[in-house]
This record gives sequence, C-alpha cells and structure tokens, in this order.
Amino acid sequence: MTSKENGKAARRPRTWPLTARVERQAALFGEMMERIGANPGAAARERFAGGFAAACRRCLLCRNATECRHWLDEGGAGHAPDFCPNAAFLDRVSRTQADVHRA
Repeated sequence: MTSKENGKAARRPRTWPLTARVERQAALFGEMMERIGANPGAAARERFAGGFAAACRRCLLCRNATECRHWLDEGGAGHAPDFCPNAAFLDRVSRTQADVHRA
C-alpha cells in the first residue's frame, strides 16, 4: 500500500535552505584552486589542513560569487584575484606546491 493509498501524502525530503549556496561556493573554490594550479587534495592535507578549513569557511561566506564566476569564465589564471578573500592562502598553496614539484 502506498502512502497515498494509506491516506497520507508522500513526504518530500527536507532540503537545507543553504544547500545551493554551499554547492555553488564549493564548486567555485574547487575551480579557483585548479585554475591557479593548487591541488585541492594536497591543500587539504596536514600542512594546510587548518588553513584549508578556514579557506572553505571564508569562501562559504564570500559575497563575491558573481565576480568569482565571471573571473573563472573569462579565463583568469596565474594567481588568485584581489577580490578573493582566499587570495593569500591560494597563492601560498600554489607556490608551495610548485616548489615541491621543482625539488
């Protein structure tokens, strides 16, 4: 017997109101890291673990998503843009990873 036959409406799964924002910001953060040459997996490991968590929070709270999307769509590369609250972290990660590859 289905829930409709039982006289009860089928329940829809509840969605957290910020799901779309979290997904959007996570995608932007990942794309930004890849664009500037920072490996997300390496950044999340021990050396940058605390910094990575803080960067994720900064990205989640960032109000520059439209600028970020535009920068990525226009092919920005090399280093994180000035409007990014994670610019220093991202540049540090990409420089450190580049140094490791050179060694």
